Amino acid sequence: MKYCRKCGMLLEDTHVNCIRCGADVTLEENVSMYPIEVMETIEEENKRKKATGKIIAMLIALVVVLVGLVLFFLYGFDISNLQLPVSGLGSEDEYEEFEEEDFEEEEPLEEEEEEEIPEEEEEPDSEPKTFKDDNGTYYDYVTEKDAAGNIVFTALLPEDLSVREMFNDYEGYSDRYPFMFNFTASDEENDVRFTYLSPRKLWYKVSDTGKSRSNESDITHYMSYFKYDGPSSYLDQLLAQSYPGAKLELKEETDISADTLAKIEELATEKNEELFGDIGDYGHIGENTTYANMDYEFSGKVYKYEITLKDKNMLFCKYYVPSVAFNLQYANADTNDRGTLTEWYNFAIVCFETGNEDVYDDYADAFDMFIANALPTDLFMYINESYSADIKNAVESAGTLDPLDETLLAKYGSAYSGTDTLDDFDEKVMEILRSAGPLCLKGDDVAVYLPEKYKIAYFDKEKSKVFISPEEDEYPGEAYDELIEE
Repeated sequence: MKYCRKCGMLLEDTHVNCIRCGADVTLEENVSMYPIEVMETIEEENKRKKATGKIIAMLIALVVVLVGLVLFFLYGFDISNLQLPVSGLGSEDEYEEFEEEDFEEEEPLEEEEEEEIPEEEEEPDSEPKTFKDDNGTYYDYVTEKDAAGNIVFTALLPEDLSVREMFNDYEGYSDRYPFMFNFTASDEENDVRFTYLSPRKLWYKVSDTGKSRSNESDITHYMSYFKYDGPSSYLDQLLAQSYPGAKLELKEETDISADTLAKIEELATEKNEELFGDIGDYGHIGENTTYANMDYEFSGKVYKYEITLKDKNMLFCKYYVPSVAFNLQYANADTNDRGTLTEWYNFAIVCFETGNEDVYDDYADAFDMFIANALPTDLFMYINESYSADIKNAVESAGTLDPLDETLLAKYGSAYSGTDTLDDFDEKVMEILRSAGPLCLKGDDVAVYLPEKYKIAYFDKEKSKVFISPEEDEYPGEAYDELIEE
């Protein structure tokens, strides 16, 4: 270990530059073996001793000269031939030798120095952490806002995915999530792309009598219809729309975690129990409609696809889609119509796409971090709940509804106190989304969710950077504040 003489920083012997002030610590004059306070004390003592030695040497020389003069005047001696002792006389180097020998004999001073140095080195608070980030990774902490400046989304992204865009949809026909957004991040060459789609609620109605089949939006009741054919059906429709004519091959599907799956099942079970009660005209099919609960299903899977485009180029993709669905039978006496109605939710769709298999492997860990930390905020959920309440009132009164615009967004944002609680459904949705990273570490301004392999996280608020590592002893520097487990 060594100390920088410029700023006093404790350094490893292998450091070439000081990690605090940048001084070149390969130069002897910039390095000390002792803490800077102790070194200053030693230097002051040496200066005092050196000055004292020179005074003694001058006094001895003066005495010798006076003796010589006395002898000359008394006896007429030729002092040019007189042999005098050279100790303490001559060159400055000889003075320094004399001083070092003289102070080595001053044992009390040496003992005092030996007692002071260990006290400074053993003080735990006086030794800063050593900079070390060999196995860690730096991420950008990203926040996105709506038209009124409300923060509605946060994420952790690799630094090179610097092309970032947010697409807001304020006209979603949904009585649960009428405000939706898509977020994308890619590198400059668009070789890698991460995408996040916010929570959305959908319906699917099929008539057994052939009288109606819904596949579009019901503007009157704020209901969007998409064909439901299992947990990945919305994803399949998005892929078919994004890559027309491409061959989609599902290579692998796995549950993201047992904990996440348990939370989704809990929400699905509670919601399903509600549908056994008196739910009125739940699907807005008609006043005399009766409903019978058939079944429900849930999923928290990650899907791995290989997509062959029409030009034979390959895409290597991964998608995370937590979802639930509730299938109901319905019958309406007035129209003599019956069939099935599916209410289903995608709590997020998180995507990773690249055209290079090696790059796919390189970004595997980064995508796991993105899944765990690409999250809507509680404020986003609160805005949806507030506007959904306005939708319900407008539907029940057959009135008109103001569009969700900057003015309404600002109104909801101002009304949100930060202590407002979400309803039970959305509270559980947020628990599901956050559970993709089992370890939660928090600071004053940020929460980071870590996959199982990582142990620590630090946050630099000024630069909006997060440092994570699987090694508990790594440290990115004093600009970063350590995040603590919740």
